[in-house]
Amino acid sequence: MDTTPEINVQSPSAPEASKEEGSSLRRVIGSATAGTFIEYYDFAIYGSMAPIIAKAFFPNADPVVALLSTFAVFALAFVARPLGGFVWGPVGDRIGRKRTLSAIILLISIATVLIGLIPDYNVIGVAAPILLVILRLVQGLSAGGEITGAAIFVAEHAPNRRRGFLVSLLQVATTAAFVSGIFVAAAVAALLSDDAMQSWGWRIPFLLAGPMGIVGLYIRLKVDETPSFQSVKRDAAVVRTPLVAALRGRNNIKEMGYAAAYYMPSMVSFYLLMTFMPTFLKKEMSFTVATSLAIIAIAGSIQMIAVPIFGRFSDLIGRRALLRLTAAGFIVLTYPAFVLLNSGHLAAAIIGLILLVIPTAAAQANNLTPGLERFRTNIRFTGSAATFGVLVALFGGTAPYVSTFLIEVTGSPFAPGIYLVLTVVPSLIVSFFVSETANRPLPD
Repeated sequence: MDTTPEINVQSPSAPEASKEEGSSLRRVIGSATAGTFIEYYDFAIYGSMAPIIAKAFFPNADPVVALLSTFAVFALAFVARPLGGFVWGPVGDRIGRKRTLSAIILLISIATVLIGLIPDYNVIGVAAPILLVILRLVQGLSAGGEITGAAIFVAEHAPNRRRGFLVSLLQVATTAAFVSGIFVAAAVAALLSDDAMQSWGWRIPFLLAGPMGIVGLYIRLKVDETPSFQSVKRDAAVVRTPLVAALRGRNNIKEMGYAAAYYMPSMVSFYLLMTFMPTFLKKEMSFTVATSLAIIAIAGSIQMIAVPIFGRFSDLIGRRALLRLTAAGFIVLTYPAFVLLNSGHLAAAIIGLILLVIPTAAAQANNLTPGLERFRTNIRFTGSAATFGVLVALFGGTAPYVSTFLIEVTGSPFAPGIYLVLTVVPSLIVSFFVSETANRPLPD
């Protein structure tokens, strides 16, 4: 039974109660999005500054440093984030969502600022790339618990009938942070000379994470712990080993599988759009770098608008129905999207990318909420973060590499689209067997 409409409209205090509830939710959403914003801001500035960072920390003349560079990329993409899910998930289920998310935002911010303070290779030698690898690992570990933890924090505060919409706002923050990071990096580069940029200018975007982190931590410390975790703690139902509890029993494993079905459609599609597509447009379609990035910026802007719309839609029609529509959207739209992308015409490429953005936005809006709704409160953080982390490692981070490999092997620029469709088919099948969770209280 939905317990959301608790306010008596005949009571004089109802408007005040409603106003208080709305203000509390805004603080909750602000605290949740703060860390998510910093996480993806860091991702954007690191990617934007990659050529400069390479010269500062990984000179080509030193093969040992080149090896460290390769290890850093490997560790971040395939080890740190999923490992972070296994680390922070149990912590969040043991000590609470608020304290865990406060620790995460603190670590992300400190690591990002310290990257901006590391002396380059010419000053401290091989210690420079070693420190960079360590700090990137810290960021990756922290990021592994950030977005799922933030989603849980919002969901456990949210009214049942608005949970999908409110949690989807986190995905808006990820895109906004990505765009902001690129803008900051571009602005600094435009204002400084090449020499100044290489010498010290590249550090500015990293150092800006300091004040961002302070504000974010302050906001997180000012909000209350979620009612769900408070209830579990009050009832002495906190489990000592959440990871063991989550992996024990056929029912929990089944729920992880159902959560994975919701997470999956956004994994390959998001990374294809944000990391593979700029290279695809430049290499396969011969667009300039500026044109390719402009097309991606247009797609990102549309995505920011579409995600909360689909988030609200998931509350209205249910998670299962939207999952089916999302999978069907990929199956129907992917081929014509790639036909347009491969036309070589700018307008057609933009339309093609928009065709991919529509189901991708629906997938993003309908992944975090139904994923966390599968688990009981005392293993929710662990089950969500562990499942999400494994999928990021297997399908998210590898999507650009698999797509490039498929194009080389098949000789067809349509190969990534076929791969994308194949990854969503299992989710479509599972959607007919999974139980509905929209508009219902979270499992105790």
